[in-house]
Amino acid sequence: MAIIAMLYTKVERPLYFLIWRPLMGYNTAVAPPRRPRAATPEKRRRLLDAAEQIMLKDGYAAVTSRRVEAEAGLKLHYHFGTLDDLFVAVVRRRGEGNVARLADALASAEPLRAWWRLVSEPRGNTLLVELTAAANHRPAVQAEVATFAREVRRMQIEALDAILDGYGIDRETFPPALVAAAVQGLAFAMAHDKVAGFDTAHEEAAAAMARLVDQLEARRAARRAP
Repeated sequence: MAIIAMLYTKVERPLYFLIWRPLMGYNTAVAPPRRPRAATPEKRRRLLDAAEQIMLKDGYAAVTSRRVEAEAGLKLHYHFGTLDDLFVAVVRRRGEGNVARLADALASAEPLRAWWRLVSEPRGNTLLVELTAAANHRPAVQAEVATFAREVRRMQIEALDAILDGYGIDRETFPPALVAAAVQGLAFAMAHDKVAGFDTAHEEAAAAMARLVDQLEARRAARRAP
Protein backbone atom coordinates (compact mmCIF):
# COMPACT_ATOMS: atom_id res chain seq x y z
CA MET A 1 0.00 0.00 0.00
CA ALA A 2 2.85 2.36 0.78
CA ILE A 3 4.30 1.78 -2.72
CA ILE A 4 0.93 2.47 -4.36
CA ALA A 5 0.53 5.69 -2.39
CA MET A 6 4.01 6.76 -3.38
CA LEU A 7 3.30 6.09 -7.06
CA TYR A 8 0.09 8.14 -6.89
CA THR A 9 1.92 11.03 -5.29
CA LYS A 10 4.81 11.01 -7.79
CA VAL A 11 2.94 10.08 -10.99
CA GLU A 12 -0.85 10.18 -11.01
CA ARG A 13 -1.32 13.35 -8.98
CA PRO A 14 0.95 15.43 -11.27
CA LEU A 15 -0.76 13.90 -14.33
CA TYR A 16 -4.11 14.90 -12.90
CA PHE A 17 -3.09 18.55 -12.73
CA LEU A 18 -1.25 18.53 -16.07
CA ILE A 19 -3.71 16.51 -18.20
CA TRP A 20 -7.04 15.57 -16.65
CA ARG A 21 -7.78 18.78 -14.79
CA PRO A 22 -7.41 20.98 -17.96
CA LEU A 23 -9.56 18.52 -19.92
CA MET A 24 -12.27 18.85 -17.28
CA GLY A 25 -12.36 22.61 -17.87
CA TYR A 26 -10.41 23.86 -14.87
CA ASN A 27 -8.10 26.85 -15.36
CA THR A 28 -4.57 25.88 -14.41
CA ALA A 29 -2.84 29.03 -15.60
CA VAL A 30 -0.45 30.61 -13.13
CA ALA A 31 -1.79 33.90 -11.81
CA PRO A 32 0.16 36.89 -13.18
CA PRO A 33 2.16 38.95 -10.70
CA ARG A 34 0.24 41.76 -9.06
CA ARG A 35 0.82 45.10 -10.68
CA PRO A 36 0.45 48.48 -8.97
CA ARG A 37 -2.99 49.99 -9.41
CA ALA A 38 -3.31 53.07 -11.54
CA ALA A 39 -3.15 55.92 -9.05
CA THR A 40 -5.66 58.71 -9.33
CA PRO A 41 -4.05 62.18 -9.46
CA GLU A 42 -5.33 62.96 -5.97
CA LYS A 43 -3.97 59.76 -4.43
CA ARG A 44 -0.68 60.18 -6.27
CA ARG A 45 -0.39 63.72 -4.93
CA ARG A 46 -1.06 62.57 -1.36
CA LEU A 47 1.66 59.92 -1.54
CA LEU A 48 4.19 62.31 -3.09
CA ASP A 49 3.34 65.03 -0.57
CA ALA A 50 3.81 62.54 2.26
CA ALA A 51 7.23 61.49 0.95
CA GLU A 52 8.35 65.11 0.65
CA GLN A 53 7.14 65.97 4.16
CA ILE A 54 9.03 63.04 5.62
CA MET A 55 12.22 64.06 3.83
CA LEU A 56 11.88 67.66 5.00
CA LYS A 57 11.35 66.56 8.60
CA ASP A 58 13.57 63.51 9.04
CA GLY A 59 15.61 63.04 5.85
CA TYR A 60 15.35 60.66 2.90
CA ALA A 61 16.34 57.59 4.94
CA ALA A 62 13.11 57.95 6.93
CA VAL A 63 11.03 57.43 3.78
CA THR A 64 9.80 53.86 4.16
CA SER A 65 6.67 52.16 2.85
CA ARG A 66 5.16 51.99 6.31
CA ARG A 67 5.92 55.64 7.11
CA VAL A 68 4.54 56.94 3.80
CA GLU A 69 1.39 54.84 4.16
CA ALA A 70 0.83 56.18 7.68
CA GLU A 71 1.28 59.78 6.53
CA ALA A 72 -0.86 59.47 3.39
CA GLY A 73 -3.47 57.01 4.63
CA LEU A 74 -2.95 54.95 1.45
CA LYS A 75 -1.25 51.71 0.50
CA LEU A 76 1.95 52.72 -1.27
CA HIS A 77 2.41 49.59 -3.38
CA TYR A 78 -1.10 49.79 -4.76
CA HIS A 79 0.03 52.93 -6.62
CA PHE A 80 3.83 52.65 -6.86
CA GLY A 81 5.68 49.41 -7.49
CA THR A 82 8.69 50.15 -5.30
CA LEU A 83 10.20 52.87 -3.15
CA ASP A 84 12.49 53.66 -6.08
CA ASP A 85 9.39 54.36 -8.18
CA LEU A 86 8.16 56.73 -5.49
CA PHE A 87 11.47 58.58 -5.27
CA VAL A 88 11.66 58.87 -9.06
CA ALA A 89 8.15 60.30 -9.12
CA VAL A 90 9.11 62.86 -6.46
CA VAL A 91 12.15 63.91 -8.52
CA ARG A 92 10.08 64.11 -11.70
CA ARG A 93 7.36 66.24 -10.11
CA ARG A 94 9.86 68.61 -8.51
CA GLY A 95 12.01 68.70 -11.63
CA GLU A 96 9.20 69.49 -14.03
CA GLY A 97 7.93 72.23 -11.74
CA ASN A 98 11.40 73.72 -11.32
CA VAL A 99 12.04 73.74 -15.07
CA ALA A 100 8.84 75.71 -15.60
CA ARG A 101 9.62 78.15 -12.77
CA LEU A 102 13.18 78.60 -14.04
CA ALA A 103 11.93 79.48 -17.52
CA ASP A 104 9.64 82.13 -15.99
CA ALA A 105 12.43 83.51 -13.79
CA LEU A 106 14.95 83.83 -16.61
CA ALA A 107 12.37 85.56 -18.80
CA SER A 108 11.32 88.04 -16.10
CA ALA A 109 12.13 91.76 -15.90
CA GLU A 110 14.91 91.05 -13.36
CA PRO A 111 16.21 87.61 -14.34
CA LEU A 112 19.16 87.39 -11.94
CA ARG A 113 17.04 88.38 -8.95
CA ALA A 114 14.26 85.98 -9.90
CA TRP A 115 16.76 83.20 -10.56
CA TRP A 116 18.54 83.66 -7.22
CA ARG A 117 15.22 83.77 -5.38
CA LEU A 118 14.25 80.47 -7.02
CA VAL A 119 17.51 78.56 -6.47
CA SER A 120 17.86 79.77 -2.86
CA GLU A 121 14.28 78.87 -1.84
CA PRO A 122 14.69 76.90 1.44
CA ARG A 123 12.12 74.14 0.94
CA GLY A 124 13.18 73.33 -2.60
CA ASN A 125 16.85 73.27 -1.69
CA THR A 126 16.29 71.06 1.33
CA LEU A 127 14.46 68.55 -0.85
CA LEU A 128 17.26 68.75 -3.43
CA VAL A 129 19.82 67.95 -0.74
CA GLU A 130 17.81 64.92 0.42
CA LEU A 131 17.08 63.65 -3.10
CA THR A 132 20.75 64.00 -4.05
CA ALA A 133 21.69 61.97 -0.97
CA ALA A 134 19.10 59.33 -1.88
CA ALA A 135 20.44 59.23 -5.44
CA ASN A 136 23.84 58.17 -4.11
CA HIS A 137 22.28 54.85 -3.06
CA ARG A 138 19.53 54.44 -5.67
CA PRO A 139 20.69 54.28 -9.31
CA ALA A 140 17.20 54.89 -10.73
CA VAL A 141 16.88 58.06 -8.68
CA GLN A 142 20.37 59.16 -9.68
CA ALA A 143 19.49 58.81 -13.36
CA GLU A 144 16.35 60.92 -12.93
CA VAL A 145 18.17 63.63 -10.96
CA ALA A 146 20.89 63.73 -13.63
CA THR A 147 18.29 64.19 -16.38
CA PHE A 148 16.81 67.28 -14.77
CA ALA A 149 20.22 68.62 -13.72
CA ARG A 150 21.36 68.59 -17.35
CA GLU A 151 18.19 70.30 -18.54
CA VAL A 152 18.34 72.98 -15.86
CA ARG A 153 22.01 73.72 -16.51
CA ARG A 154 21.38 73.94 -20.26
CA MET A 155 18.58 76.44 -19.67
CA GLN A 156 20.73 78.49 -17.32
CA ILE A 157 23.66 78.69 -19.70
CA GLU A 158 21.50 79.63 -22.69
CA ALA A 159 19.72 82.37 -20.73
CA LEU A 160 22.93 83.75 -19.23
CA ASP A 161 24.53 83.85 -22.64
CA ALA A 162 21.80 86.25 -23.71
CA ILE A 163 21.72 88.51 -20.61
CA LEU A 164 25.26 88.77 -19.21
CA ASP A 165 26.16 91.70 -21.46
CA GLY A 166 23.18 93.62 -20.13
CA TYR A 167 24.61 93.37 -16.61
CA GLY A 168 28.04 94.53 -17.75
CA ILE A 169 29.57 91.14 -16.89
CA ASP A 170 32.64 90.23 -18.92
CA ARG A 171 31.80 86.85 -20.43
CA GLU A 172 35.48 86.12 -21.07
CA THR A 173 36.20 86.33 -17.36
CA PHE A 174 32.83 85.00 -16.22
CA PRO A 175 31.46 82.70 -18.94
CA PRO A 176 27.83 81.53 -18.62
CA ALA A 177 28.85 78.03 -17.52
CA LEU A 178 30.89 79.47 -14.64
CA VAL A 179 28.15 81.86 -13.51
CA ALA A 180 25.54 79.08 -13.65
CA ALA A 181 27.67 76.65 -11.65
CA ALA A 182 28.67 79.31 -9.10
CA VAL A 183 25.15 80.54 -8.39
CA GLN A 184 23.58 77.07 -8.29
CA GLY A 185 26.50 75.68 -6.31
CA LEU A 186 26.37 78.45 -3.71
CA ALA A 187 22.65 77.95 -3.17
CA PHE A 188 23.08 74.17 -2.84
CA ALA A 189 26.08 74.46 -0.49
CA MET A 190 24.21 76.83 1.82
CA ALA A 191 21.19 74.52 1.90
CA HIS A 192 23.38 71.47 2.54
CA ASP A 193 25.19 73.11 5.44
CA LYS A 194 21.93 74.30 6.97
CA VAL A 195 20.36 70.82 6.73
CA ALA A 196 23.52 69.26 8.20
CA GLY A 197 23.62 71.81 11.02
CA PHE A 198 27.03 73.15 9.98
CA ASP A 199 27.91 76.67 11.15
CA THR A 200 29.51 77.91 7.92
CA ALA A 201 28.23 81.50 7.82
CA HIS A 202 25.66 80.63 5.16
CA GLU A 203 23.40 83.47 6.29
CA GLU A 204 26.19 85.99 5.71
CA ALA A 205 26.85 84.47 2.30
CA ALA A 206 23.15 84.73 1.39
CA ALA A 207 23.05 88.37 2.47
CA ALA A 208 26.16 89.17 0.43
CA MET A 209 24.68 87.45 -2.63
CA ALA A 210 21.46 89.45 -2.23
CA ARG A 211 23.47 92.70 -2.17
CA LEU A 212 25.38 91.65 -5.28
CA VAL A 213 22.13 90.88 -7.10
CA ASP A 214 20.78 94.30 -6.09
CA GLN A 215 23.87 95.98 -7.54
CA LEU A 216 23.74 93.99 -10.78
CA GLU A 217 20.03 94.63 -11.30
CA ALA A 218 20.56 98.36 -10.66
CA ARG A 219 23.40 98.40 -13.18
CA ARG A 220 21.28 96.61 -15.77
CA ALA A 221 18.39 99.02 -15.24
CA ALA A 222 20.73 102.01 -15.66
CA ARG A 223 22.19 100.58 -18.85
CA ARG A 224 18.72 100.03 -20.29
CA ALA A 225 17.44 103.48 -19.36
CA PRO A 226 16.97 105.86 -22.37
